[in-house]
Amino acid sequence: MKNIEPSTNSYRKIVSSTAVLGSAQFVNVLMNILRGKLVAVILHSAGMGIMSLLQNAANTIQQFALLGINVSAVRFISKADSEQEEASAEEKAVKAQALSTTIRIVRALVLMASCAALLFTLAISPLMSQFSFGSYEYVAFFLLLSIYIFFNIMGAGEMAVMQGLRRYRKLALCSIVPPLCGLLISVPIYYFWGNDGIVPAMIVSGIIYWIVIRKYSFHEHNGSAERRSLPLRTIWHEGQGILRLGVVMTISTIVGAITTYALMAFISNTGSVSDVGLYQAANFVAMQYINMIFTAMATDYYPRLAALIQSKEEEAHQLVNQQIEIVLLITAPLVILTILTAPLLITILLTEEFQPIRSIIYFMGLSGLLKALCFPMDYIAYAKGDKQFIFWVETVWSNIKTFSVIAAFYYVYGLKGLGYGVLTSSIIDVVVSLSLVRLRYNFTLSSLSLRILIIMLSLTCICFIATFIESSYMRYSIMALSSITCFTLCFIELNKRIDFHSLVSRFTNRKS
Repeated sequence: MKNIEPSTNSYRKIVSSTAVLGSAQFVNVLMNILRGKLVAVILHSAGMGIMSLLQNAANTIQQFALLGINVSAVRFISKADSEQEEASAEEKAVKAQALSTTIRIVRALVLMASCAALLFTLAISPLMSQFSFGSYEYVAFFLLLSIYIFFNIMGAGEMAVMQGLRRYRKLALCSIVPPLCGLLISVPIYYFWGNDGIVPAMIVSGIIYWIVIRKYSFHEHNGSAERRSLPLRTIWHEGQGILRLGVVMTISTIVGAITTYALMAFISNTGSVSDVGLYQAANFVAMQYINMIFTAMATDYYPRLAALIQSKEEEAHQLVNQQIEIVLLITAPLVILTILTAPLLITILLTEEFQPIRSIIYFMGLSGLLKALCFPMDYIAYAKGDKQFIFWVETVWSNIKTFSVIAAFYYVYGLKGLGYGVLTSSIIDVVVSLSLVRLRYNFTLSSLSLRILIIMLSLTCICFIATFIESSYMRYSIMALSSITCFTLCFIELNKRIDFHSLVSRFTNRKS
């Protein structure tokens, strides 16, 4: 039992944090849907267009200004926090000071980024108005937008601090409260001010976001060491590691965005704008729930892996395998359910005119399970801060491969080729990831992870292949049988790892 218990606790941490953060992600999705509906009713299409352009401009400036600090900082804070927890009584004070210094450096870098973004936005507001709207009519909007950008970047920095310290429940709360408050306050502003209230509503939302996150973040870590001044030379010297890794991550994000844009442009020019819309719609239906799970898991998984990978490689590799098991057991039912209910999902989320994308959704759904396998392994490079691997493999190779494969299949097979391309790209990702992580990091799949992969992939493939059967009765019978089998096996396997009965008993005893 002694050998089983730590493993069980580790599985429970993974599932617990995923449940907490996944719930926050789900609530955010619902609020975004509600907000979009209300904005459409109040501001109509013109107002939605203005808001979209302003939001995209703000996101772009924020991305460039932060230079990935909010992502790379998580690794350094998590590592320092882990060292403090494991330090002896004599070393505790030294490690606590090191953690405090790391957090102060992150906050200083984020403050510099916020100020730089504010000044940059003020300076180029006329150009942004001309570029976005073709006139200088909206210069005032961009001048005010600088305030929103400042507070949003500051909030992103504090979110990184809490993620590094692994305060997931408060992180989830901070993910829900600001958008909810922003929704309740912004809708009346839209109603009374119309389009002129778009930026003021964004500013109010940004300020609320920063206040809520700052309150919880500073409560978690704002000791006496925080009040001592930190020389600029120290910030620059100690912060170079955070900046270097952040820049590589920023380049990866930017190249990914350019690749996506290039692919959309290729589809538009080779085929039609309608095909672009169909591809985006298929991606929305097939991947939004899976991506939500990935985002929730990464929030917990990344800092935990970063804390282990440098000094406890064996434990880190065990964590990767555990993460693979859990993500496959959670993703497989979602994938099969997406394939099974694709026609219904299209009707509910879109309209009947989008029914031609069913075959693309089937292929994207199957590729989602392969992405789930690669997801935990790909984070090894980020946890180790392996800049060369991130740049050459995750950025250069991955984006060139994705564009080339999907574009080639679309050119040959048309709209259906988009589905073929996505699945082929994911198969290549699996082969490359399994090979490179073994060669570079000495990581191999455990026999348990491999067994779960084979079972889940087999059931998903059965459901996928059944979609091509012409007989509706035979098709849905096979799909339903594979779905029930998958759900049952996943529940049994998850129960082995986290013991649902024990969790329910603990919760019931605690309530009583």
